[in-house]
Amino acid sequence: MEWSFEGAYGAVTVRQEGEKAVCQAIRAADSGGLYKAWLRGAGGRILLGTLIPDGGALRLRRVMDIPALERQGAWPPEGAEILMAYAFTKEAPPPPDWCWTDCPQRLLTEPMLSACLRGVKRALLKRDVEGFYLAFPWPRHQPFPIPPLFCLAKAERLSGNWYILFRFSRRGIPELLHNFSGAGENGSET
Repeated sequence: MEWSFEGAYGAVTVRQEGEKAVCQAIRAADSGGLYKAWLRGAGGRILLGTLIPDGGALRLRRVMDIPALERQGAWPPEGAEILMAYAFTKEAPPPPDWCWTDCPQRLLTEPMLSACLRGVKRALLKRDVEGFYLAFPWPRHQPFPIPPLFCLAKAERLSGNWYILFRFSRRGIPELLHNFSGAGENGSET
């Protein structure tokens, strides 16, 4: 029996050979980052491994015991996916009037909001006389940076990259973003 799953980052095939599952993943080669393949069943998912360069593509081949997959809830397969686990992109310089802050959680006075940023290492910061803006890089496969402030956020393109933007008072209290006019796509005011 054989299964095939395609997604945004490539394809995974799974073939049953007796008590073994032969899992293969492939995607176009790029220098964007490290990609990992996952196999999903009704009761869970299991990491197949990291794709490696091979013949002009990124590939993975792994043979696994079906009883082990069953114990982990990943057999029979119901889906599979390839996800970027780590991006190789170099950090771009901040847009004009912005700077990187290494601990954005310290800028927020509300403990619940600060706790949302516990794992966030960096954000863009722009200060003005009334307060400040925080902009978080927006990779679509990552969790939203401050979920309780979802309705106050704005997706904004700064120097060619997408960010989730928030506005705060000088005391770190969330504010509406109704009058933001930051650097747009071409570095001009938007």
